[in-house]
Amino acid sequence: MVKNLKKFNSIALVILLFAAFSLSTINVHAKQRVIVIDPGCQAIENNQKESIGPGAWKRVSEDMIGAKGTVSENNEYDINLRIALKVNELLGDNYKVELTRTSNDVDMSNSDRAMIANALKANLYISIHASSPKDDTSGITVICQTEDNPYGITNYRNSRLLADTLLGSLADKTGAKNYQVVESDKLMGINWCSVPNAIVNVGNMNNPEDDENLSQEEYQQKVAEGIVAGIDSYFSQK
Repeated sequence: MVKNLKKFNSIALVILLFAAFSLSTINVHAKQRVIVIDPGCQAIENNQKESIGPGAWKRVSEDMIGAKGTVSENNEYDINLRIALKVNELLGDNYKVELTRTSNDVDMSNSDRAMIANALKANLYISIHASSPKDDTSGITVICQTEDNPYGITNYRNSRLLADTLLGSLADKTGAKNYQVVESDKLMGINWCSVPNAIVNVGNMNNPEDDENLSQEEYQQKVAEGIVAGIDSYFSQK
């Protein structure tokens, strides 16, 4: 009788431990952070004007094709996608990752992409680009909203923290010499996004040195590692 009771207690303990482990696993999965990665640009041009932000009268259009490598003649939209796919792979099981696109032949505006993050109630939205609209300046730039963003649908402090952690990690991984955080309220991808977000210019394909670097898979991998390290750093500081 005592022997059977001990056996019963042992079985019951195993069942309880298994149940506790299962519940813990389900809970972790349920709380898994959602990261939306946007490979900027696309092969299909879209010049349609749209509101620069929620409730704004101002309508603008943005270049959706992006740059062409000044030396390599690679298309920016292809480089952005290659890096995004590497980021997706590196994030692994630690996050639930959604890409706004997985091919170049899509027709999506920047606000469309931001709205994907909104619909998913993502923890972060990161848009990857590889050009500068002004000149051939080299280096890495991360763009976030200003503290006084007039559209006010996300949190400045969190977006600025994300920009800072991404920039620091990218500089560390790539060894880029020139890098900075820029605050702007002129980009639809930022203004339409309701979750912490940043636009990462991982280099400038209009600059010969950056173009050469970005054409190399090894350097693309370093960029992806920098983005992932920045994401990890962001959550460690929250």
